[in-house]
Amino acid sequence: MDNQIAPRQNVFKNKNFALLFSGVLVSNIAFMLFNFVMSLYILRIAKEAFGAEEAPLIQGYYLLVSGIVLLILMPFGGALADRFNKAKTMYITDYIRGVIILSAGFVLYLSNSPETKILIIFCLAIILGINSAFFNPAAGSLLKFIVKDEELQQASSYLNGSRNLQNIIGLIFGGILYAILGIYVIFFICGIAYLISAITEMFIKYNVKAAIGKMTLKGIVKDIVVGVKYVYNFKPIFVLLMMALFLNFFTVPIFQNGLPYFIEFGLSSETSFLFDNFMTVENWYSVIMISASISGIIMAIVLSRREPKKKYFKEMSKYLVVFILVLVLISTVMILYYLELLNVNVLLIAIVLLLFIMGFASVGFNVPVGVTIQKTVDAEHLGKVQSVTGVLSQALIPIAGLIAGILISKVGILSLYIFCSIGVTVVIIWYLNNKYAKEI
Repeated sequence: MDNQIAPRQNVFKNKNFALLFSGVLVSNIAFMLFNFVMSLYILRIAKEAFGAEEAPLIQGYYLLVSGIVLLILMPFGGALADRFNKAKTMYITDYIRGVIILSAGFVLYLSNSPETKILIIFCLAIILGINSAFFNPAAGSLLKFIVKDEELQQASSYLNGSRNLQNIIGLIFGGILYAILGIYVIFFICGIAYLISAITEMFIKYNVKAAIGKMTLKGIVKDIVVGVKYVYNFKPIFVLLMMALFLNFFTVPIFQNGLPYFIEFGLSSETSFLFDNFMTVENWYSVIMISASISGIIMAIVLSRREPKKKYFKEMSKYLVVFILVLVLISTVMILYYLELLNVNVLLIAIVLLLFIMGFASVGFNVPVGVTIQKTVDAEHLGKVQSVTGVLSQALIPIAGLIAGILISKVGILSLYIFCSIGVTVVIIWYLNNKYAKEI
């Protein structure tokens, strides 16, 4: 009886978790809101500067730059997370992000040249990427230090749910504010949100383990090597990360490149579309992205009430297969639309429904992965391992964004969806038949 009740205790009674949850929620709402508008704004400004044909390529370069900075520095962020106060790292980086975004918004407001604006946006992407490289490992590895083992699944589920909640809030406000008030108001809101998040994170207290040795470059590099070896020797996790590496390579471009392109150059060119009497194209972009977040929150609540398991492979595989099937169907309906075989209104309804299903599958897969890592990795290596897993799972995303931009600009939008559909199918077949994957 006790074993059944313990995991269902309200983890929000833990003050530190409540502060972490609220701080990460506000910070990530700002992150989601900012990235939502930038995915459209970069295309719009690039179109003004270089024309519609080159705009997707500029977007690809933007994704490449911001992603590479994050990936190069994230291992250093992970090593720092194991040697430094994680909460302090979080609020320092949030303060920096708040000030930088407010400053950049002011400079953009004063600038009239689209070329200058693009330069500012690229510089901003680099600075924000540097901050995220230190914020993410610290936030990701803090959970184990502030909650009990029996609370990990519940806490991890709520944090996953908060990611979907932040998506909903960020996307709703993003679509409305971008359409009505413009980019500069969004810069102001995001900057203030980061500052509020930083204030919240300042009150997180936990038993900070003293750093081993001095904070030297040699020591940090050594920590990175230790983290890489640790993950490589843990074969089930290593295989999982290899799957995530290539799955993200073929999946992310559909959402980072394909959907913004559809909104800016597809839906915007339609003479009429569903509910166009009160919904803008930006509003539809919000609705499309929100649909997955709504189902994600529902799934997170369901998983928070379940008992922890010893092994998760069968459950993860089920959700992974659903995820891939939905992704292929999304690509199929987009191809049919561009071939003029599918009405735009049917496409909008289909995409919303498919992403709603995808939200269940995504959270159903991600929560067990997070719980497994938190439970099995030694506490003193958790920051390093979090950064290594982040790098290994996302290493190809910047390249994928650039390749997607090239495909759209030089070959055509159909090539992106065909390329991604074939890729995810090959990846899932390999993973489900790998012997180490079944040990999770």
